[in-house]
Amino acid sequence: MVGFLAAMVATVLSTWALDLAGLVTRDMLLAERPLTDFIWRPDALSWVVGLLAGVAGMLSLTSKKSGSLVGVLISVTTVPAAANVAVAAAYRVWHEAAGSALQLLINLCAIVLAGLLTLAVQQLGWWRLARREAGRPARRGR
Repeated sequence: MVGFLAAMVATVLSTWALDLAGLVTRDMLLAERPLTDFIWRPDALSWVVGLLAGVAGMLSLTSKKSGSLVGVLISVTTVPAAANVAVAAAYRVWHEAAGSALQLLINLCAIVLAGLLTLAVQQLGWWRLARREAGRPARRGR
């Protein structure tokens, strides 16, 4: 969490520096961006993306096949929203910062919820398998 907040502060500072250098402007943030509106205008798909990332992440962790893909899935759902919160805050575009913060909150909640549900389903599956195995007679070698 500390690293995440530090990255957001660094983004605000970077935005101000880039603005002073004339490389970015507030108008760029306010311009039409139809391909990236989802970052600050959450909808039902926000939940779907977050849930899928959470399932993939938990399956990867519990199957001991954790790799860079998990980080990518989680990052895709959190980093754009967090970065846009910081950039919008740097330019004092509060409605967009609030929308991005909501998107981030939805994604984080969906990831955690999906992770917990995935663990519960896995636990139930392992419990059923153990019960089935316990009820079978032991095999004897010939």
